[in-house]
Amino acid sequence: MIVQADNVTVRYGTGLFRKPLIALDGLCLDVREGDFFALLGENGAGKSTAMGCFLGLLKPTHGRVQVLGEPLKLGSSTYRKIGYLPEEPTYHGYLTMEEAVSYYAALYGRRVSKAEIGALLQRMGLEKARGLLIDRCSKGMKQKLGIVQCLLGEPTLLFLDEPMRGLDPLGVKDFRDALIDLNKRGTTIVMNSHMLSEVEIVANRVAILAQGRLVALETTATLLQGQTDVYWVSFRTEGAVPDFVAVESRQEGRVDGTVPLAHLPRFLAYAHSPDVRLLNCDARRRTLEETFTSIVRGRADG
Repeated sequence: MIVQADNVTVRYGTGLFRKPLIALDGLCLDVREGDFFALLGENGAGKSTAMGCFLGLLKPTHGRVQVLGEPLKLGSSTYRKIGYLPEEPTYHGYLTMEEAVSYYAALYGRRVSKAEIGALLQRMGLEKARGLLIDRCSKGMKQKLGIVQCLLGEPTLLFLDEPMRGLDPLGVKDFRDALIDLNKRGTTIVMNSHMLSEVEIVANRVAILAQGRLVALETTATLLQGQTDVYWVSFRTEGAVPDFVAVESRQEGRVDGTVPLAHLPRFLAYAHSPDVRLLNCDARRRTLEETFTSIVRGRADG
């Protein structure tokens, strides 16, 4: 296993006569080689605490974590194989983009040419800003610089804490493509994110945390394989629409809406009517957002 957490518990004391805050409660999970692994949860669910434990920056109250086959200790040579992008990276503002890339490459023990730096910056849409002082860069540009920094080390394992925060839509796509490519080339990725639509695209395994506890650990495909009992339908008619069709919109004779699975045979019979032209009828696929909401709220209600 690339990352293994065994009964990891983290408690924070809150002072005399107050109950301790339990940030993680008996977390057990594993990240396998080649995974694109996503940690999901509401604010305060324990995602960043778990990331701190994985990185060796936070010592668990109980339990143990192993990364690349060993417990991480500060100063360990294993960190050379690990990349990390925090939620809000900070940089030396007096450096230019190009100087910063060269500096961080040196920390990895690498010397990179101007051509290599240009290619890395271009990959994230930063080539025109290579001479710009970091202090003058936007938050999104700094986030992209952090991604370039991670790519420099060609890590075996990459940790990302809310990496798409602050990126514009094109930046999100560039970043997503870079991560998918990196994962295909063998880098195992562990990511915290609230952007569930992006997680659904890139991650192959997902862990969901709620109040410090692991409530789901599945492949993304397994979480999405269930379908809601609803069909999306589109058809044309000038006549009356059956009451079992929940109409979303109706314009110029076209009707878009949904039909419960139980009424699908009745709808198909209706669609064969001479005055009805069926345009589309698809089973509605469950999204990761719907699955996440169902699990977390279901647990709270239960």
